[in-house]
Amino acid sequence: MNKLFITHEDLKTFVEALKKTCDEFIGPSRQHLNDIAFGDVKNDGEILLNYDGNTILSPRTFLLPQTETLFEIKGSIGGKVSSIEDKKSRIFYGVRPCDTLALSLMRRFFLEGIVDRPYQDKMENATFITLACAKPCSERSFCREIGSGPVAKKGFDIQLVAINRGYLVESGSKKGGAILRKYKKLFIVSTPSDIKESKRILKDFAKEAKPINYKRLAGIMRDDLVKESVWDDIGLRCVICSGCITVCPTCSCFSVTDRMNGTSGVRVRYCDGCPYAGFTRMAGGAMPKPDHKDHIRRFFEHKLNVDVERYGVPSCVGCGRCIETCPGNISIRKFIDDAMASVKK
Repeated sequence: MNKLFITHEDLKTFVEALKKTCDEFIGPSRQHLNDIAFGDVKNDGEILLNYDGNTILSPRTFLLPQTETLFEIKGSIGGKVSSIEDKKSRIFYGVRPCDTLALSLMRRFFLEGIVDRPYQDKMENATFITLACAKPCSERSFCREIGSGPVAKKGFDIQLVAINRGYLVESGSKKGGAILRKYKKLFIVSTPSDIKESKRILKDFAKEAKPINYKRLAGIMRDDLVKESVWDDIGLRCVICSGCITVCPTCSCFSVTDRMNGTSGVRVRYCDGCPYAGFTRMAGGAMPKPDHKDHIRRFFEHKLNVDVERYGVPSCVGCGRCIETCPGNISIRKFIDDAMASVKK
């Protein structure tokens, strides 16, 4: 289909109309210390229809919360187990292309093979509106080099590309197409000059970006060719603050625990992560990888090696959030350069 166009004013109308169709409208807004963060702005809060940079956290926060109750337990013998279902309809607005790619990777992890029902429920009731980037989010983002920006190629229902007089609009799914048809009076067909302007913006965004050969990188890591001094430096810098795994849009690790009070209680899922020393602790307390540097190494191996073998692409989307938040100044982007350059002889 031809790309559509919507004016700034009609986009406001469109967003207000969409708010009435869902239980939660998750969008970016200015919050404490002028940070941009996603939140439910259906009834309160001023949404940013367009903004520079990226949100502190990705939509992963809502789809895989830090803690969530899976089911309730009542009674020990002949007791009752009741699953906790999240059937809320959510519309996510202003999702950046890097986070949109992350959503596609998370879908594969949770919904291919053994299906994760809590995650499936949230995804089936979610709509994603991607906002393409006109310039890099920060000096530390590298989506251009990893191939996740400035526009999303898949994983969105609707995508907006900002130009001077409004936004180019395209659908990426049947759900998105149905929404655009429902509100077709707000859209017109884009002009050749609109298309030309958007191409210029996107070309300027990717100027001088050198693509990362992530398949070569994965091969280097798979064959254990990265010099030990690189891992030693990372291990000394990491303070196990968990910042990287908290802000990463593709971290999918979790643990499950029961919280009981007598014969009643709940089963809770909580986000876990590879930097923690106890993450791979085995029965009896054995630790297959006791050194601290090996804990953070798992994070890099997962993103840049294991998932390339599993999915054909890395699960690092170049958002740069982990670099921004790390108190030890660990940079996954710098690691990529160091790994490529410091192959064991």
